Amino acid sequence: MRGFHSQNVVLFVSIFVLIAPGYCYRLSDALKSGEGDLRIPRFSVQIGHLHPSRERAERLQASIWHKTKIMAAEEGRLHAKRNGAYSRILYVTDYSADPTGQYDSTRALQTAINEAFKIATRHELLPGIPDLGGVEIHLEGGDYIISYPLQFPSKGGGNLVIHGGTIRATFTFPRDGYLIEAWSAYSVSLRANQTKASLRERKQRSLPLSKEFLAYEDIIIRDLLLDANFRGGGILLVDSIRVTVENVYVTHFESDGILVEGGHETIIRDSFFGQFITTGKDPRESDFTGIGINLISNDNVVSDVVIFSAAYGIAVSGVGNFITGVHAYNKAARLGGVGIYLQLPGYTQTRIVGCHLEGTGIIAEDPLQLEISSSFFSDDANILLRSTKKSHAISYLTIINNMFTGSSRGVPVVQLDESAGRFTAVYDTIVDQNTAYGMNLKATVARATLASSYTWRLNLNERLLFRDFIQNVQYSLYVSSNYFPKHVLRSVKDNTVVVDSDTRVSGTVSVLVDQSSDSLSLRTSVPEDTELTRSRVLFVR
Repeated sequence: MRGFHSQNVVLFVSIFVLIAPGYCYRLSDALKSGEGDLRIPRFSVQIGHLHPSRERAERLQASIWHKTKIMAAEEGRLHAKRNGAYSRILYVTDYSADPTGQYDSTRALQTAINEAFKIATRHELLPGIPDLGGVEIHLEGGDYIISYPLQFPSKGGGNLVIHGGTIRATFTFPRDGYLIEAWSAYSVSLRANQTKASLRERKQRSLPLSKEFLAYEDIIIRDLLLDANFRGGGILLVDSIRVTVENVYVTHFESDGILVEGGHETIIRDSFFGQFITTGKDPRESDFTGIGINLISNDNVVSDVVIFSAAYGIAVSGVGNFITGVHAYNKAARLGGVGIYLQLPGYTQTRIVGCHLEGTGIIAEDPLQLEISSSFFSDDANILLRSTKKSHAISYLTIINNMFTGSSRGVPVVQLDESAGRFTAVYDTIVDQNTAYGMNLKATVARATLASSYTWRLNLNERLLFRDFIQNVQYSLYVSSNYFPKHVLRSVKDNTVVVDSDTRVSGTVSVLVDQSSDSLSLRTSVPEDTELTRSRVLFVR
């Protein structure tokens, strides 16, 4: 029996050496030392048995194998450097970056970024964008200070990750800079005014993708704290596509937490943006400036983001953008703050779903194809529709299923700013099915009932959004007597529905009005051989 056990033991040791050869930490070393932390009895080949149990021996093997893997990873990293090959993970401390934040790490971090863009494969993403093969720039949990923006190389590239640490600006950091910048030299040449400040200009910004130059693709920026030290912005992305920014905390920015200009399909999620670090009701709130997320770009997604201090939470000057799960309490509307500012008049095409606007609302300039739904507006936050021309139409606007709560000071849930000109037409628009507590409910659809005799006059201005603007009316008259009078709709002037009857009779009129022109005009053709020479026009609601 003793010989049988000895053979099993020898086989066990051989297997372990085969799995993990060449590393300094071996099973025999552990057995000699006893590995006191695990309190496992020593293993004796001469005696030829495991005691007190096989289970403890297996625990010992698992522990040693775990340590061996750690040492193997470190050994592999050192071997790669000795052999002149580059690992796909670039550790910034290898380039002399100071993780304690005592010394300037600008040059070291920039060198690591430049090296990452040199590790290209034989493949491309979009034409002209080198595939970097998934290279990682690892900040190793360090806290680094920089005096100049970290810039992605102008030649462009994609399939890269930068993550895992803190980057802070020094007091000499340029005020027009961003801690991380992706802006190629060719992209600079495409702009008439080749300055970073000009990128924030919002005139004629929605360019078709075919006219844009794209330099960066599939870049992931995650698990970072970016502190701009009130000297600039956090992240600048120009002419980039399919970039993901996740789990970042951007603070102390002077211009933007993140600015996306040109390109499209940037995803910003699970992140926090705040010029000042606060939890709300800050005594410095009137001094908040800057923009948390600045999108001058198309087809982007912002989800599960908190913006806790800035003049504007999110500014949008592009189409096809989707904003969801955002909690904005950046600066109160009464102090001039805006939660979400849609600044592309007549060409909005944006969806805002499931957000919380706290004390700061939404402004939409000349909205077209805008949806705001299933969101919560608290502390008198509301939606403002602003006209930017002498006459303009609102088209394809949907504001439904939202909750509003306020201080009972008469603030409307939706209001108009027609100081620059009146909205002269409303098409395919619905503002309805919202609820309000402590605020005045406004809608494009209103229902009312009035009991009277001879003339029924129903004033709906308190509920309707647009002044003197009823386009569709349905009404019914109910009388309790045996006599049913002739009746007619006389007027809808000044949002007041007037119904008259030909005789005095006690009755109840119920009306349903709509301020949007969404009727379908159907022209029915009539055979020429009939006496009817004109077509009848039917209006179907």
